[in-house]
Amino acid sequence: METKRVLVTGAAGFIGRFLQVEGLKRGYEVFGGFRNEEEEALLDDATKGFFLEFSERELLHKRLVNFAKETGGFEYVIHCAGVTRPEKIEEFHKGNVEFTDFFIKTLLETQPAFKKFVFISSLQALGPRIRDHGSINEETIPKPFTPYGISKFEAEKRIKAYPELDWIIFRPTSVYGPRDTKFIHVILDAVKKGFSVRVGPKGQLVSFVYVKDLARALWDAVDKNVHRQIYVVSDGNDYDPSLVNEYLTKHLGVKTLKVKIPRSLLLGIANVRLLLARMLSKPLHVSPYKIKEITARNWRVDNSKMVRELDFKPQYTLEQGIKEALIEDGIIKSEK
Repeated sequence: METKRVLVTGAAGFIGRFLQVEGLKRGYEVFGGFRNEEEEALLDDATKGFFLEFSERELLHKRLVNFAKETGGFEYVIHCAGVTRPEKIEEFHKGNVEFTDFFIKTLLETQPAFKKFVFISSLQALGPRIRDHGSINEETIPKPFTPYGISKFEAEKRIKAYPELDWIIFRPTSVYGPRDTKFIHVILDAVKKGFSVRVGPKGQLVSFVYVKDLARALWDAVDKNVHRQIYVVSDGNDYDPSLVNEYLTKHLGVKTLKVKIPRSLLLGIANVRLLLARMLSKPLHVSPYKIKEITARNWRVDNSKMVRELDFKPQYTLEQGIKEALIEDGIIKSEK
């Protein structure tokens, strides 16, 4: 059987590195998109590099033409690359919408064997449930309010506008796992200092998905006979966000002081940081939009469509995933 050629963009990133491993495990010929030597160094030894600089559009077109002549072209693309922490808000649209549109058009023009485009969007493309009850699913009316979420939703619309394109769109909830610098390690730093910090309101329910479960789902979309579908992704459970602190303190064996930070204080600080970031042209890690996102009351997810159509069976609960991430990052020792 001929090996399928698959390009993973953003292959050196948090999710992308697990996509490499899962694709290679399944026997695919995995090509990892990289922009510089630092990213190339993060590719798996068995992953083949493909230089992919978004800003060099003419050169990218030529590289794709030459690649198709030499190999027959990419058959599948898992588009994991995206703008998450830009210096200017406008860069969300440029990187997540305009480049995705250009990329698809170029793939259709240059890759004769191209079969399917798998896009990693975000639950932020929908926004949280406005009401306390119910869950987010594929029928939820999109009401994104963060610049990132709006850009992902706009990218989805561009993708669906190509009648000749076969696509799958995934909208994952909060993704966590080993080498996760944006979630687990941020909370871990506070826990190590003796604090269990809560920012969301009482009664808040959220959802998570472990990065390895997400990687399996994305490759299932390549493997299985599914076409032009959207899936919201979670491990199928609802969580009080304070459980993250609870599981970290449990596995670290430490005691912490519980601290509740008022939303109004967080918003005030975030607005000041936003002003400074714009004045200094620096990336903003915690914006007012982010505060509104993490303090929304209902981020519950109904993943039954994925379970039904992709036979999705998450292998990790939140506690299992946090424990494994701590072990793989060398923070705690395995019990073996």
